[in-house]
Amino acid sequence: MNGVASPGVIGPGSRAFCDESLRCREGGSGIYLMSAVVLASSEVQQARDVMAALLLAGQRKLHWRDESAKRRLFLARRTASIESEVVIATWCGMDSTRQERARRKVQQRLLAALADRGVAEAVFESRGPVRDKGDIAGLAGLRRSGVLPDSLRVGHAAGPAEHALWAADVVAGAFGAALDSRPEYWTEILVGTKATVLTCGQCDLSHGPDATDKPGAT
Repeated sequence: MNGVASPGVIGPGSRAFCDESLRCREGGSGIYLMSAVVLASSEVQQARDVMAALLLAGQRKLHWRDESAKRRLFLARRTASIESEVVIATWCGMDSTRQERARRKVQQRLLAALADRGVAEAVFESRGPVRDKGDIAGLAGLRRSGVLPDSLRVGHAAGPAEHALWAADVVAGAFGAALDSRPEYWTEILVGTKATVLTCGQCDLSHGPDATDKPGAT
């Protein structure tokens, strides 16, 4: 589904848990994507419980790239069972040497979309104090320019501690796999989830398994 999300979970007081995935390709044609799993405040704890129950013995957190194909299908199905809505933002033409720039651009695109939908808080996985501080500093500039309203709070949480972030990791991994011609995981997400794939912040076209125009993909 592309365009504007249908009414549902997204709205005032909702919380978004966000994660990212990179598709690095030669010649500066990579894609940086971010997913947001948006939950009503009353549904956050249930989502945490669902995701925590998926850990295997010895795992500290779920991480898509560490899972087998069979497990990925299972994780996609269980994530789709959560009462949530999903928003995907992308930035194409990414040079592997300029990943942080691509991240800033796609984060701005995602947060603007969440703000437009009345989301109250967006939580990203912490990348450490220095990078987290850089995120907040960059967002302060967007607030001063009016791109982001003060009503949207943005923060960070440790990946192993915030189980709701694992749902965003699964969604980002499933969509990224679809960009690599493995749409079965994303198809499972869509079975039970309302999803919006925003037009790309770089080229203003749609990326995804149902897109007819995929600039930068190889």
